[in-house]
Amino acid sequence: MTAESHGAGTPSSLARRALLIALTVVITAIASLVALELLARAYGRRPRHHIDPPESVIHTPDPVLGWKMAPGEYQLAASAVGGEKVRVTVWPDGSRATGPKASDGDKRVVLVGCSFTMGWGVADDQTWAWHLQALRPDLQVVNHGVAGYGTLQSLLVLEELLNSGAPPPARVIYGFIDHGVRNVAAPNWLQALALTDHPAAVPYCTVNLDDNLECHPPQAYPALPLDQYLAFVELLENRLLWSEAGARPNMAVRVTKLLIERMATLCREHGVEFSVALLYAPELVQKTYVPYMERHHIDVIDCNQPNFTADDMVVGDLHPNAAVHQRWADCIIAALAQPSRLPPPW
Repeated sequence: MTAESHGAGTPSSLARRALLIALTVVITAIASLVALELLARAYGRRPRHHIDPPESVIHTPDPVLGWKMAPGEYQLAASAVGGEKVRVTVWPDGSRATGPKASDGDKRVVLVGCSFTMGWGVADDQTWAWHLQALRPDLQVVNHGVAGYGTLQSLLVLEELLNSGAPPPARVIYGFIDHGVRNVAAPNWLQALALTDHPAAVPYCTVNLDDNLECHPPQAYPALPLDQYLAFVELLENRLLWSEAGARPNMAVRVTKLLIERMATLCREHGVEFSVALLYAPELVQKTYVPYMERHHIDVIDCNQPNFTADDMVVGDLHPNAAVHQRWADCIIAALAQPSRLPPPW
């Protein structure tokens, strides 16, 4: 009896064999994916949980800065858990309001920094920038602080302002907290920025073997299909990020020092006075950065509030409340009145 009489090699038998192989492959693949998912969850991984934080309402993507504030008038919850809404006014130039209207003071003071400078969680008239303007009407205070910004983004804002051709300000004040992880786009910072359906990208810097800054365009947390449903996809995203960026946190302190030095140099090149205002710096952070700035002749205004308590915070949030902003304003006003900075107009 021939093989042909048994149906071996006939088109129908080959098709059945191909179907069986395909089914085996599919079942094996599904079983492997299930095993990966169970393993990922056993190690505590979960699918990406996307939320819509209040910051996303006021910010718009930017190809250089990562994001910036969108002009307009907003009523935003003072914290991520809701609560009382506060008024946030962003003027056409992207700065937060420092008064009922822009001042016509003859000396301009530009503020750059993060949410502590911008005043996240408090109303327009409760920020230290607003108090600064109210206490010194002879000045024109411009608040370019933006929530989530690091030193690099503040430097990029400053570069744009000083290179715009407009008359330079009398003084620039950088509101300092430790922005190291932001400046190098550390994995945990990118993960924190990936809470929305459109993860925010952030520019960052590294140092090369010659100890020189190398700055890079905005990078976002990896986004792979199905990461909202499968824990092992989220785990793969995380591993991809750490394989690329895991060494960057080790550069955070050096990068931040060099960025502050570059900010000071930029201001000197444009004939602008520059100060670093310590807003929040625990003892170790202060000992890390202040001596470096002093060695490089960078003016430091010490308004440090290193020991926040619950009474100092916006309810339900990690941002300083109106009382802290008032203390910062009083301290900075006193410093600016010194002859070496901006003495009072009388």
